[in-house]
Amino acid sequence: MKVKNTEQYVLDVLKGNIKAREDDFILYGAVLKRLGYDLKNTNLHDFLANAKRNNTPSFETVTRARRKLQEQLPELKENEITIAREEKTFEFKNYAKNR
Repeated sequence: MKVKNTEQYVLDVLKGNIKAREDDFILYGAVLKRLGYDLKNTNLHDFLANAKRNNTPSFETVTRARRKLQEQLPELKENEITIAREEKTFEFKNYAKNR
């Protein structure tokens, strides 16, 4: 799946699902659902084993699209979550620097 197509799915989900703005796992699940994946009847092992063959967008692609879209459209951001994510980024940078 092309990144631009994934971005459109992410945008659609972010516009209609406030919880997806706050939680990347909810966002990823909602994007997969819009793409037609039957997550209730698929076990995780089978999903992951077939993800590449099925051209499933990666979790990382979806979260990068979210970050880009929220940078361009701040109204799709939740302030408390943005602060928490910035703190995690700072924490990780310190961890990486001190390794």
